[in-house]
Amino acid sequence: MYYGKKIIFLLASMGCLFVRANQFDHAKIDSIKPTISSAVSTLNATPVSFAIYNRPSAILKQQLSARTAFAAELGMSKQGKSIKGYYFPGTSNKRALVIGGVHGSELSGIQVARKLLNMLQVGGSVYYSVMVIPCLFPDNEEIAIQFPDGVNKKYNTGRYSGKIATDPNRQMPALGHSFDDQNPFDCLGRPIEQENQVLLQVINEFKPDRIVNLHAIRDITRAGIYADPRTDSHGYALGYESDSSLVIEMAKFIYNAGGNVAGNKLDSEPTALYYNDPPPVAAGSFQDRNLHGSSLPEDRGYGVSLGSWASTAVCDSVDGLRSRPSVRLITVEFPGYKRPEDYKDPEVSTYYESMVTLYADAIRSVFLGEFFIEEPTKGCDCVVKKQDTETRLTDRE
Repeated sequence: MYYGKKIIFLLASMGCLFVRANQFDHAKIDSIKPTISSAVSTLNATPVSFAIYNRPSAILKQQLSARTAFAAELGMSKQGKSIKGYYFPGTSNKRALVIGGVHGSELSGIQVARKLLNMLQVGGSVYYSVMVIPCLFPDNEEIAIQFPDGVNKKYNTGRYSGKIATDPNRQMPALGHSFDDQNPFDCLGRPIEQENQVLLQVINEFKPDRIVNLHAIRDITRAGIYADPRTDSHGYALGYESDSSLVIEMAKFIYNAGGNVAGNKLDSEPTALYYNDPPPVAAGSFQDRNLHGSSLPEDRGYGVSLGSWASTAVCDSVDGLRSRPSVRLITVEFPGYKRPEDYKDPEVSTYYESMVTLYADAIRSVFLGEFFIEEPTKGCDCVVKKQDTETRLTDRE
């Protein structure tokens, strides 16, 4: 697929998932993102036009079963910008999702996603079939780019969608509960922003086995790779050993090449746990979660994060198609929020460019590789009723 031509896109809207052909002015949309074109310029996709009203999407399954790379428009931002996804088939039926730009101000994390796209386009095959969403909140990214030196740090320009907006990473449904596109509200009854609705619909449809959520952190001593403990739908731990092992392998990959993963403490007591999160418990014990994010008025920083929601299994007794096992959720905290080109010192800029490459390569080589493959769990083994027919949920084919 080339810029300016028709592409397939998925549009979450009015409770349905739509797929149709569309004309883009890609040069205009991506004028501030020059690295994207080389990553997707040769992706192949057949222009089609149809609508899907039932989940899981038969057409999406058909597209994925073709086992060819494709670009997709997953939805639109509040200001009408394209939320794009890029799919690359792996050597297995396991699926991974990589998300950048949940916080638009964390520009370096978005750059890692775009670097990964370049690697996947020109590199060899990976084990996991992967969908990459470089930037979930493109409106917020565009605002943040206007303030590369961190102007107005108190507000953290581009992190939130407005001065009274809920933190985008604290808008998930209640733990153990599914996302219902007919009632798109978070655990506190607040409306979920439409960009997050697109993401939650993608998770419902794509059903990834593992997810990387790309963030950035201003305190570079906390930079690193972290895993949320997986639980069943009632919050009881399923075991943290393989999650931790995967994280440490990713961190070692970066560290051994001279990268900064200081938060993983590889020199002293290696850890896969983010410093603000409750410690993982033994399998079968109840797992506490951190529901307190950024300190914002009116509890706008409070709520269920993507990490906690995704790593908790969902058992939907009404619509079994929305049920799922717990997902392995890896959070990446890149050292520093700026893009490499935003640093005025050429040596510093070069250093951060190398960090972007290292973090992206850790995702490609380790996270998307044949390491610590997820085993089936009983986290969503429940009896559901759908259209007056009782069915027992099974793993995805």
